[in-house]
Amino acid sequence: MRLREFADRHPVLAATGCAALQFGLTILILKAGKLLAPPEAWGKVKLLAFASTVLLPLLLTQVFGMWREVGFGSIRPNGFFLACLLPVLMFAALGLHLPQGGIGGDLLIQSLNAFGEELLFRGVIFVILLRLPVWQAIVLNGVLFGSMHLIHGYMDGNWSHALGWAMMSSCAGMMFAAARERTGSLWLVVVLHMVLNLASMYSNIEAVAGPQMLVAVQYATKVAEVVLGLYVIVTAWRHRPAGAGRA
Repeated sequence: MRLREFADRHPVLAATGCAALQFGLTILILKAGKLLAPPEAWGKVKLLAFASTVLLPLLLTQVFGMWREVGFGSIRPNGFFLACLLPVLMFAALGLHLPQGGIGGDLLIQSLNAFGEELLFRGVIFVILLRLPVWQAIVLNGVLFGSMHLIHGYMDGNWSHALGWAMMSSCAGMMFAAARERTGSLWLVVVLHMVLNLASMYSNIEAVAGPQMLVAVQYATKVAEVVLGLYVIVTAWRHRPAGAGRA
């Protein structure tokens, strides 16, 4: 059986396998680096692990033959995409503090990070999951995206923090999947992902209003992300074809 045929017949298993493959590859690179590379080369090991998060999604897109389906062709922002900028505005409400050296380095890293994660999750994995009802595709996409962030537990040993990070990332993943569904554009979701990351990094809220306010805003953005995801889930369910979802 061809890999694409397997994915069409077993979308949950195939999507989970793609996420697990990226998770396992990243862990393998980091673990091998710790065992085999000298301490001074740890930065290069992490760079290699980071590169895998871009290269593997590109390879999977080729293997599954999804170049026309992952959303590279459309760049038309709509009202829902603009609504998804609400969390960005919440982080930027009290202004942004920019580093003296400029944001060039962070912009490059975050753009590559957003591209790799979005190509994998809202590209390859989302296309696979669309064999399911839209609500299931969005929820499972968010859960798989969040679970990838458990890798931070391996990296720093703080698994409770990694679990919290995974749960919060799941909320963002649902919003990204909803935006991908409503816009049909992977590029727009890459931009959304990148801008949201940068806004949270450079937010002035903690400096102006204190750490408790920053935590409150972080939770508020998660609520907004879940609401946006649920909006698409509910509207997709209400407009489903007659007889759909009765399996």
